[in-house]
Amino acid sequence: MNKSKNINTSIITYLIYFVIGCHFMACNQPQEPPASSKFMTKIEAYAHAMIEQGRDQYGAEQSPLFASALNRKTLNLAEENEIGEIDGVRKNDRSLTGANLIHDEDLFHLLYALAQETGNGNFAQEADAAIRFFFEHCQSPVTGLMCWGEHLFWDFFTDDCGYGPNYDFHEATNWSLWDEAYRLAPDAAWRFNLSEWDHQINDKATGDFSRHARYTQHETFSGFDFPRYAGQMIERWADAYSRPENASRDRKEELLHYIEVLFNRMQENQKLSKSGLLIAGRAEQGDHINVVWLTNNLELTRCLEEAAPAVPAELADSMLAFALKQDIDFLNAPHKLDSVGGGFAVTLHAETGLPRTRSMNKPYTSTWSAGYGYGTHAGVANICFDRYHRLKERHPDLSDQYKALTLRVGEMYLTTSPDTSILLKPSEFAEVIALMLHCYELSQADKYLIRAEYFAQAGIDLFIDDESPLPKATNQHNHYESITGGPSFMYQRFKLEIALKK
Repeated sequence: MNKSKNINTSIITYLIYFVIGCHFMACNQPQEPPASSKFMTKIEAYAHAMIEQGRDQYGAEQSPLFASALNRKTLNLAEENEIGEIDGVRKNDRSLTGANLIHDEDLFHLLYALAQETGNGNFAQEADAAIRFFFEHCQSPVTGLMCWGEHLFWDFFTDDCGYGPNYDFHEATNWSLWDEAYRLAPDAAWRFNLSEWDHQINDKATGDFSRHARYTQHETFSGFDFPRYAGQMIERWADAYSRPENASRDRKEELLHYIEVLFNRMQENQKLSKSGLLIAGRAEQGDHINVVWLTNNLELTRCLEEAAPAVPAELADSMLAFALKQDIDFLNAPHKLDSVGGGFAVTLHAETGLPRTRSMNKPYTSTWSAGYGYGTHAGVANICFDRYHRLKERHPDLSDQYKALTLRVGEMYLTTSPDTSILLKPSEFAEVIALMLHCYELSQADKYLIRAEYFAQAGIDLFIDDESPLPKATNQHNHYESITGGPSFMYQRFKLEIALKK
């Protein structure tokens, strides 16, 4: 009896030590980090690589600017003969030997967000250094225009503005980091805002302008007065006018006049079409006078809303009424989201209001393919999400329509996957991840977060490998190039990580 009892006690004691030992061994084994942790590591690795090796190390004057195109293995500037052409990206829009801050916008957003999330202030300091250098060194001494946009970039080898053979055309677009620009280089930021009136507007009485103007010398053009560029200049002037740090600036009061002139130009342009839709521009070259770009018009709408609080009440009311018409025109457009080959109607004929093709502009959006002059369902749905928020208080009926469109497109991406046999860009995945996050915010349905993770992993598989922390330019190219949306993909991946932590 005692012998049996002793045996049982020994067995129990052995089992206890066995379990403790197994637990000790398990605790000391290398643990596979959770998927979320691994992705954040990849995001930080990208940021560190760009900071440490993806800068201007060339020419007589090195700078903290980030390179737009890099060999992913060596992290040196990519050679043109090793990267080839990219469908949907025009040759003269690429910044292969330097930096283009417009394409780095989401890299800066990512660096500032990482600084806040990790507590590592170096991320923000490096972003500051690049923005400060750009505004202090990359502004034309003649015109005051900045070396950025669709056609200009800062060339690392010449330490000067670089551009293709079609002249030094300044063509700015939206820049969401004016707070940083004014904090780091206030005089340059202010001068740029005045320079757009002085050197971009062709006719100061009528507001006639072109999206193109010469960077190195004063030369303006006519008729290519696209709505989104008008809106972005109006927004910049209103922002400059409203800033307390500009209160005593010379010519400050002139900014209100600039806004009124350019807004009147858009009103007059809308009267030129039989359909009552706002035309792309007055130029007969390229048939712009017969074209309507609905998302261009929605960008003008956003800018007018941003600018309205800065202007006198009567002008503000007119701007908001004009903006509201663009919303109504978009919502009434012949969208075909439920048909094969359809999508959001984005390019219309100015006379009939029906979808049409123009050069690289396609009549409808597509599920995945995006490039110069055409885009995806997800990209436009993200605009709808923004319109939902902006109209929620003032026009809840229109806001609800935008919400419904956003969720409708979100549902489409729950059951569709990218065809990896075609050319795919990181920007397309960034747009879809953003859409899934927006749909989750609207519905609180976990299916959108799950799907966002799916697209994020699909993008990682396509664009990131063990060779480099930098995303590939496309699934068919092995170099890094910011114009195809690598920074945007990494930033949206970061935003997904934050959403998953909540």
